[in-house]
Amino acid sequence: MNAPTVTVLVPAYNAAPYLRESIGSILAQDFRDFELLVVDDGSTDETPALLASVDDPRLRVVRQDNTGLVGALNRGLDEARGEFVARMDADDPMPAGRLSAQIRAMRADPELIVCGTDYVLFGALTGRVRMPVGDAACRQRMLLASPHCGASVMIRASALERAGLRFRTEFAHAEDYRMWTELSEHGRLGNLPMVGYLYRIHESQVSALYSVEQRQAHLRIAREHAHAVGSRPLSDDALEALLWLPRPEGPRPVAAVKAFAAVAGPAVSAVLRAPGLETLRFTGRKVVEAVARA
Repeated sequence: MNAPTVTVLVPAYNAAPYLRESIGSILAQDFRDFELLVVDDGSTDETPALLASVDDPRLRVVRQDNTGLVGALNRGLDEARGEFVARMDADDPMPAGRLSAQIRAMRADPELIVCGTDYVLFGALTGRVRMPVGDAACRQRMLLASPHCGASVMIRASALERAGLRFRTEFAHAEDYRMWTELSEHGRLGNLPMVGYLYRIHESQVSALYSVEQRQAHLRIAREHAHAVGSRPLSDDALEALLWLPRPEGPRPVAAVKAFAAVAGPAVSAVLRAPGLETLRFTGRKVVEAVARA
């Protein structure tokens, strides 16, 4: 059997309420040369039965004992046969035309190794989130936050293999952010200015269940990435104030935030150029604007 051009990788754990919609949106894509690889991470609900009911030769299911999201993602990368790996989550739909648009972009630029998209929030939060488009803007944003929506990306599989990279368990709940910082050493990053992912906000998703752990991993990645690229890293207080200001515990001292202006000026510019940025999750926009004017 010939290898497909794309592997669409979907980790799934007890995803029955939303999985049929997600799978249907993927199988309906106008680009057809792909395998849909679902890694069932030890589901105990109706997920296995639902997967068994799908009659499409492009669907391939790998079942394993529960290892968590990082383990399921890495199993999927090991099993993937495509030249490109497109990520999706089991509880979210894929808008029409995403795969074909990403394939065109990857074919047009052989140095592009990660291609994401904008995304739309629906559920408890709504709105379009605009991501940085070019490589330079992605690298600026990466000083503070992930430059990609993890489930919107298409990755060049050969870049992963050359770099010997997999998602790292020690950065669970922010594993995608860490992956982009490491992959950025091996090629260009980019996002298409189109909606390629519909992000359902609900209480049972990873970012809701593990918000504290996600925050801690995020801060560690931002600090270590600053060291790696030769920037003076922000203190944890400054990062907390800037990235997580709207959290229920309230704002951090203004003095800590002001440290940001002297350390990551390019990132301020990247934030200010992205009016649709998901400020509720990542950036205290009013604080950034105030610092930028200071």
